[in-house]
Amino acid sequence: MIGILKFSLTNIDKDILAIDNLNKLTTTSTNSCLFCDYFDYTRMPISIQTNIFSRIDMHHFNDILITDDISQANELMLATSAKKRFLYLYHLEWSYINNLYFQHIFPLFYNDHIELIARSDSHAKLIEQMFKPPKYVMPEWDYKTLIEIDNNE
Repeated sequence: MIGILKFSLTNIDKDILAIDNLNKLTTTSTNSCLFCDYFDYTRMPISIQTNIFSRIDMHHFNDILITDDISQANELMLATSAKKRFLYLYHLEWSYINNLYFQHIFPLFYNDHIELIARSDSHAKLIEQMFKPPKYVMPEWDYKTLIEIDNNE
């Protein structure tokens, strides 16, 4: 089972693509859910067909947990009951966050218990040069890659 950890779901590209691909998973044998505290249904261009739980519930989740948000990566480190934990570097956003320094992201990106996922081969090369090699390359929350992760982990 795949659990996606987000603080909120908004109508930005990565959230819409995540929802679309989680919806596609409902037609496969791979189960999924969302851990999220805020979701404005009225502003989303698509509906969601998977279960949504509060973020705090991720502490009881014992399967594969993925977040695409650097700010949620610290929470990911605390999700010790998860079988596997992944940080999906969808946007290379750490370079755009004011007052974020290497020492802030070092524990996240080098953590032995958190694997990295890149969005593209070019992102994967950059991430490997700066940190460690990503375990997967997943373009835009591709549901086929989520199935691969679920099957392999």
